[in-house]
Amino acid sequence: MDRVVRYAPPSPRALDGARTLALGAEALLELEDAPTFAGPLDDEERLRDALERVAERRAGEGEEAAALAQEALERLLGEGWVERVEGAGSLRLAASPALLTAATRRALERLFPRTPPRDPGPWPRPGVEGPHEPHGPARPWRWGEPLNLDAGATLKSWILRGGDLRFEDLHVREGEGGCRAAVALLLDCSHSMVLYGADRFGPARRLALALEHWTRSRGDELAVICFHDRAEIVPPWRLPFLQAQPSHTNTAAALARAQRWLRRRAAGDRLVLLVTDGRPTAIELADGVLYKNAWGLDERIVQATLAQAARLRRLGARLEVYMLGDEPEMVAFTHELARVARGRAVATTPRALGWRVWSSLAAAG
Repeated sequence: MDRVVRYAPPSPRALDGARTLALGAEALLELEDAPTFAGPLDDEERLRDALERVAERRAGEGEEAAALAQEALERLLGEGWVERVEGAGSLRLAASPALLTAATRRALERLFPRTPPRDPGPWPRPGVEGPHEPHGPARPWRWGEPLNLDAGATLKSWILRGGDLRFEDLHVREGEGGCRAAVALLLDCSHSMVLYGADRFGPARRLALALEHWTRSRGDELAVICFHDRAEIVPPWRLPFLQAQPSHTNTAAALARAQRWLRRRAAGDRLVLLVTDGRPTAIELADGVLYKNAWGLDERIVQATLAQAARLRRLGARLEVYMLGDEPEMVAFTHELARVARGRAVATTPRALGWRVWSSLAAAG
């Protein structure tokens, strides 16, 4: 007797690769941003919670959404679209180039749904055409650009790190013409960005993701500098998981870090975008000690910060300050900072932040 096998069609909600990437990209834009006093939140828990919120909108309430979120998380980790950072346990995660591209494109679409910036098309870009003649310092390769690898820098990074060759080991040198613009985005990652229930840091982080996609498509170069007690450049694969820190606001360190980065760029246009919601409350002294004062405008902190703005002006960089707060002391200081740097100060809201920044970049060409 023949055996009858019934065919069960796959569930319309089964996750294939494309749906998993789309779900993951959407979730990366909705990660919880507020840290606890014990320290930053666990990246994996943040991602799981965000996946569940996105799944609830797609699959409805109940256990089905939780199951869909868990399946998506397991597949993201299993396919290597999200990786646990070596030496950091499960606390820190990194996005793969494929997931990062999906997330940055989605961030751009969300910020500018009516008039999305046009993709200029495949390489070569205007301003970077012709034979590749390396002339600048080595830098990490950006996803989507030509693989004009600098063998020495790539091998050095690989050997020093050990293990298999990874995406972050790849290094290139700018060719003839270089990139068209070097943009430093300084994000205030201090605790005030998430205090009192205000959602200021989420829009700022999504702005960073959107600019990562837009600048890369134009052939420009972007550095996202997160500043709190200190200032550090955030690698692209960490951008989606960036969160505010329970710390002070060291604006001077951010401006100084931007200068060091810009000096190594061969771009014709240098732009610094500073996004903050408050006045500076910390500086790093010559001996490395952090000097802090959260009460009012401390003259020592103010003068150190203005000095960095003056150095930025002498470097030939333009400074634009986007104010997410309306405290009178903060507004007065921000206008003085812009005056010293010969830049401009822009009062905005978290909701309008992305549009205001992109409009300025688009107008500049």
